[in-house]
Amino acid sequence: MIAVREGKGREGIGLPTSSVAGHFAAFAAEQKYSGVILAARAEEILFLQAYGMASFEHGVPNRPDTKFYTASLTKPVTAMAALILLEQGKLELHQPARRYLPELGWIDERITVHQLLTHTSGIPDFETLPGFAEQYQMVLYQGLRILELIRDLPPDFEPGTGWRYSNTGYNLLGLIIERLAGISYEQFVREHIFGPLGMSDTDFGDDRSVIQGLASGYSREEQTGRLVKAAYFRIENFRASGHMVSTAEDLLKWSRSLDSEEILREETLRLMFTPHASVSPQRSYGYGWSIYEGSRGHDGWLPGYWCRFRQYPRERITVILLGNHDHTKESGVLSPAVFL
Repeated sequence: MIAVREGKGREGIGLPTSSVAGHFAAFAAEQKYSGVILAARAEEILFLQAYGMASFEHGVPNRPDTKFYTASLTKPVTAMAALILLEQGKLELHQPARRYLPELGWIDERITVHQLLTHTSGIPDFETLPGFAEQYQMVLYQGLRILELIRDLPPDFEPGTGWRYSNTGYNLLGLIIERLAGISYEQFVREHIFGPLGMSDTDFGDDRSVIQGLASGYSREEQTGRLVKAAYFRIENFRASGHMVSTAEDLLKWSRSLDSEEILREETLRLMFTPHASVSPQRSYGYGWSIYEGSRGHDGWLPGYWCRFRQYPRERITVILLGNHDHTKESGVLSPAVFL
């Protein structure tokens, strides 16, 4: 365990920092947590600590600046990129997705950009296909090819009549962003989000690149309980739905932009955080965000990686957990009672 920073906390706003530190220490011990935990209030980092190993093979511990795949935490970044195009007048949320990708004539013409952003399109999720983990995730499906996996499947429901999580929908959003921006999805996000926010340790991964400071991913073998290397997969298949690499402090920079007009105007931010779709009695979904009573955020999981990102807007508190054990359980670490 590497302890880095603990703020002093402020009386009357959230819990004292010592209580937060104790809460995280108990979680880390229970889970044998490997990763980084950050908690901040407004501009002040209250807690930043690294646990476990970035590489068991080489005996390299995680550090506060270790990089991790953030998996589906990429989705709210993709939503932000789409809303930048909305502000530029290039994208209309309630237009059919086929307007921007006319070559996809087989996609239901009723499916809108709004529905892709809110997981209400009914497009099946390629990650949940039978055999994906054993077969398809080891094959690279570039560009529109990922859609071949679900092209002949019936929709999960009629567009706009239900809710079901869909990586496919967010990959489609990435393709729409590319088409409207005239550059790659990755380059657009670098130029319009990462660059302006000074997120120099954040980028997108692929199978062949050497990413300095990236933690290796691990899993727990079900039969024996021993720690093993995570299953091989082609991270590029997740593109706009999940191939971002970042650090806790870079994600805090992004978090702060959500309380300002640094990237998006106030009215656009309100639109992003509006509960557009009901997921459960406790959870709604905005544009790339899960919205709860008193908090909002997103989770992420890929083979070898696990993350949680949560904002408590009224208290201006942000909690970020990035881990390289995919078997980590949340186990109450984000309980609102701790932070509110």
